[in-house]
Amino acid sequence: AALGGMPAVLTLAMPLGAANAQNTAIRIASVNPPTTESLVVVQRVADRITERTEGRVTFQLFPSGQLGTTNDSLEQASQGQPIITFTSASFMATFGVPELAIVEGPFIVADNEEGERLAFSPLMQGYYDELAEKSGVRILALNWFDGPRHMIGTTPYPKPEDLKGILMRVPPVETWIKTFEPLGVVATTVEAAEVYSALSQGVVTAAEAPLTGLRASRWFEVAKHITLTGHFNLFTGWVTSEATFKGLSEGDRAILLEEFRKGGQELSKLSEDKAAEIRKEFEAAGVTFHDADIEAYRATTAGFYTSFPQWPEGLLEKVRAEATGK
Repeated sequence: AALGGMPAVLTLAMPLGAANAQNTAIRIASVNPPTTESLVVVQRVADRITERTEGRVTFQLFPSGQLGTTNDSLEQASQGQPIITFTSASFMATFGVPELAIVEGPFIVADNEEGERLAFSPLMQGYYDELAEKSGVRILALNWFDGPRHMIGTTPYPKPEDLKGILMRVPPVETWIKTFEPLGVVATTVEAAEVYSALSQGVVTAAEAPLTGLRASRWFEVAKHITLTGHFNLFTGWVTSEATFKGLSEGDRAILLEEFRKGGQELSKLSEDKAAEIRKEFEAAGVTFHDADIEAYRATTAGFYTSFPQWPEGLLEKVRAEATGK
């Protein structure tokens, strides 16, 4: 009853529409450490969005898994909580749109330019809409390319057969498992935050990541050989709750999409620029780089593209056409 006594005049005194204008505070969650390039860039993106929306949309950053695993964050997003989390296309494929996984198949795009074209193609946009409808999760941008992923381990793996029987940290995601299975590794699931100690204790003797990720996680301190396989160029980026997204005005939604896409382009450029510098730094720290027989790796992992019965016929050809623009 006490609340009912508030003077109605207050509402009337506000400019029209301000009474029901919603300010949206969104939590940004990532399992990566705050020094990771993707988090440095997302902070800039968040600041630009807040500025452009004149404070209608604000953000708070929670790095290092402070809000739980990626799965926890995705569950919260699907329940409509105002959260944005860092994930990848193959991870999102498990939420009712299996076709999304193909873009993270081995050697699918030649470079970031192809990746960018594919990430925003009509084909992919259709899958994003389907995902939002089925799971309540909205993809903002999947063009946050942090460089091709390479193998790191206690020995080099220039040929696919060199990986036979190797204890390798492989995330429990279908695309990874189906890529690494034909290589004969003993796939071992270790949370990202625990890989350093797993490598130093020999629980695993190999892992894989982009160079920028290896620098941030410092795995190169405990594993001294990097084989330049470039097996995946992960379509990583940011997703949010569809309910939160729909709750924004159309103008603010456009700003969000525009800035997250721009952030992906910034991260991709940053990663490209840093690769050479990181290599020098790693070599100075006693790391040896090895070239890989890419054609042999490609041939060994080719079965990946026929191992998903739920993919429609001709999907690989469609995806390649969107990526190359031909």
